[in-house]
Amino acid sequence: PVVLDRLNHPSAVSAAIPVLAQAAASEGFINARLDPDGAVREAVLTAQVAGKRWNHLAISMLEVGGEADKAQRLLRRAGPDGSILIPYAGPIAHVRTVPYLSVLRGDLSATELQGKYVLVGAWATGLGDAYPTPVSHDVSGMAGVEIIANLLQAARDDIAFQQPPGWWNGLFSALPVMLACLALWRLSPKRALLVCVALLAGILLAALLLLAYGNFWFAPTAALLGVALCYPLWSWRSQEAALRYMDNELRRLQREYPPVLNEARAQAAGPSASLESRVGELRRALARVRNLRRFLADGLDGMADATLVFDQDGRMRFRNQAAVMYFQRLGMRPPRVGRPAIHLLEKTISDPATRQRVAEALSGQGSIAETSPWSADLELRDRAGRDLILKCAPIHTAEGNFAGTVATLTDISRIRQAERQREETLRFISHDMRAPQSSILALVEMKQESGSQDAQSETLSRIATLARRTLHLVDDFVHLTRAESMTISEVELDLGSLLQDAVDEFWASAQKRDIALDLRLPLPVAYIRGDQTLLMRALCNLIDNAIKYSPAQTRIECGIDEEPGFWRVGIRDQGLGIAAEDLSRLFEPFSRVGIETRGDVGGAGLGLAFVRTVAERHGGSVDVSSELGAGSVFTLRLPIAPEEPPAGPRPAA
Repeated sequence: PVVLDRLNHPSAVSAAIPVLAQAAASEGFINARLDPDGAVREAVLTAQVAGKRWNHLAISMLEVGGEADKAQRLLRRAGPDGSILIPYAGPIAHVRTVPYLSVLRGDLSATELQGKYVLVGAWATGLGDAYPTPVSHDVSGMAGVEIIANLLQAARDDIAFQQPPGWWNGLFSALPVMLACLALWRLSPKRALLVCVALLAGILLAALLLLAYGNFWFAPTAALLGVALCYPLWSWRSQEAALRYMDNELRRLQREYPPVLNEARAQAAGPSASLESRVGELRRALARVRNLRRFLADGLDGMADATLVFDQDGRMRFRNQAAVMYFQRLGMRPPRVGRPAIHLLEKTISDPATRQRVAEALSGQGSIAETSPWSADLELRDRAGRDLILKCAPIHTAEGNFAGTVATLTDISRIRQAERQREETLRFISHDMRAPQSSILALVEMKQESGSQDAQSETLSRIATLARRTLHLVDDFVHLTRAESMTISEVELDLGSLLQDAVDEFWASAQKRDIALDLRLPLPVAYIRGDQTLLMRALCNLIDNAIKYSPAQTRIECGIDEEPGFWRVGIRDQGLGIAAEDLSRLFEPFSRVGIETRGDVGGAGLGLAFVRTVAERHGGSVDVSSELGAGSVFTLRLPIAPEEPPAGPRPAA
C-alpha cells in the first residue's frame, strides 16, 4: 500500500519500503475520504500523481487476484471524480478477522486461506486507524483495513452504491414536500396530517428500496425535514389567517349589524388576543346573529300581510303567521317549507288568465329586476273572491348576488269595495243629477224657440244659466275624481300635437272675446307617455282658464320648451294677475281667488285642481307665476319619454 499526500489533486506519494515494493505484484493507495461530519461514506478509486495513475488498494488486489473485470465494472460505476459510495456489508467485525500472531504460530491452516484475499492491518482502537462510518455509530469507529475489506467484498459481489446527480436528489427532496403542500391545500387537517405521516414513511421506504434494489443512494434528510415542517408551519399560518379573517368579520358584523334585543356591545378582539377570547367573541357574534334572525322572524310574523320568502330556486323557506291564517281561510293546509312558489300561488288564484300571468312572472319572463329571476306586482282575485295585490321583491346577498324573493299578498278587498261604491256615486252624480238639468235646458230652449216675448223670457234665461253651471260643476267633479283614481295608460304621445289641438279647439272662443290666442312655432316633437284624454283636458283647462280671466284686446301665448328630463308647456296671458297670498291655494279643489277684482265668471275651482292631479299622476308638476296687473304664466312639466326618437322642429301649420 501507498499513501497519497491528499486525495484532491495529489502531488506526492509515500511509497512502501523498497524491499516490499520490489516483492509486491501491484501497489495501491489506501487514503480514506472523510465527509464534513468526519464519517467515511465513499472511497476514491483512482488518482493521478505526476502523470501516473494510481488505483485504490482494493482495485489493485482485484486485478492481481484475476478479477480485473470486476475491478473495471467498479471503476465504470464511479463518479466523475473517481469516487463511489462504500456498500458496507455490516457493522464493525462483520468481516472475519484473525490475530496476526495466530497466523505466525500456525494456528490457521492453509486451507482456510486458500482462494481468499487477506488484508493485514492495525485493528486495535488505540492505534488510531479507526474512522466513523454509517454502520459504526454505536462504537468508536471502524478500522481502516476493515473499510478496505468492505469495499473489496462489494466489488467481488458486484455491489456498488451510486449517488445520483444533484438535480435527482433535489427532485427526490422537493416532490414529497410538494405533495404535502397539495394535501394541506385540498384536504381536511386530519387527512392532511395522515398524508404527511404517510409521506414521511414513504420517503424512508423509498430511500431503502432504491438503495437495496437500485443501488442508488438518495439522501432523505431534506425531504424528511421539509415534510415534517410543512404541517406545523401550515397549521400555524392557517390558524393565523383564520383568526385574522374572523377578527375582520367580527368587526364588520359589529359595524353592519348593531346589537338588538338589548345586547351588550363587546369589543372586537385584537391581533394579540388569545384564542379563548376570540372564541368568546365569536360566541357573542353568533348569539347576535341568532337574535337578529329572531328579530326579523318576529317582525315578519307581526306583519298584517301574508308574507312568503323563497330561495333562489323558487322554493319556500319561510312564511309568517298571516300567511298561515290566509291559507287556512282558503281551506288549505299551511304551506310546508320547500314547496315550489309557482304551485303554491297558482292554487290560490281562480282565474286561469291571471294564473298564467303569475306563472310567467314567477318563472322570470319579463322580469323587472336584472339581478332577480322573477319580479311581479299584480292585482288578482283568489278562490274566495278576495281582491289581492301580489308583490314580489328580490333578496340579495352582501355581495349583490341574488339569494331569493319575498312575496306579499295584500288584501285590498275593502279598498276595491269602497272604489266600487265611489263609482256608483259618480254614476249617480253623472246620470241622475245631469238628467234633470238636461231636461230643464231642453224645456227652456223649447220655450225660447216658441217666440213668445213675455216676462218669462228673462226667468228662463237665468234658469238655463244655472243649469249649465250645474252641469259644468258635475263634469268637473267627475273628471277630477276619475283623474285621482283611474289607471293611467302608458301611451307614447306627442305633446306638441296635443297642445296644437287644444289651441285649435279654443281659437274660436278666444276670437269671440277679442283675444289673440297664439302658438309659438315651430313646436318640437315632444314625446311623453301618458293618458291622451287626461292630458288633453288638462291643456284645455289651462287655455280655457286663461281666456276666462283675460280682458279683451289682449294676447295669450302658448309654447313648449325642453329642460333636463322634462318638457315644459307655458301658457302666458295678459290678465289682471293673481295676488301673491292667493298663489299657494290656487290649485286646491273648490278654491277661487280674486273674485272681487275680476268679477264672477262662474266655476267651482275644480279645473286647476284637475290639472295638478293629472300632472302629478304623470310624474310631473304644475306651477304659476303672477303679479297683479301683469298677467300670469302657468307652467306644466311632464317627463320626457324614455328612448324617444330624435326631436326636431314641427313644420308650421
